[in-house]
Amino acid sequence: MRFGTLIRWVVFLAVLAWAGYTAIGLGLSYFSVQEMIDTALREASAKHRAAFAAGSQVSVDTLLESVRAAILLAALHDGLRIDRENVSVSANQAGLSATVHWSVPIVSYQGTDAVVVPLLVQRSLTVER
Repeated sequence: MRFGTLIRWVVFLAVLAWAGYTAIGLGLSYFSVQEMIDTALREASAKHRAAFAAGSQVSVDTLLESVRAAILLAALHDGLRIDRENVSVSANQAGLSATVHWSVPIVSYQGTDAVVVPLLVQRSLTVER
């Protein structure tokens, strides 16, 4: 085997390993946020029934803010940077839904993110009566 061929194989395998590591990191981030949302929606399901039984918009708004805060707190606990404006929570008579979008940096150069991958998770929970 020639030295040039060896170098090409090493570079190819390094790029392949980096791509695999990046793909695993993206998947971990996606499924972590998905679990955060599911947990927050499940915990809020009992409050959902009470908020709509009260019929007050204030109680529904309080419910939505508590779900948003739970998602943001869980993201902060897991080390993910998710901005408040990137978390959308809504409620209706049937149930709750949440949408979170964030970006995961893939390549950073001198403290700035050169390449980022945007991710989006949309989850909903139907509350049974």
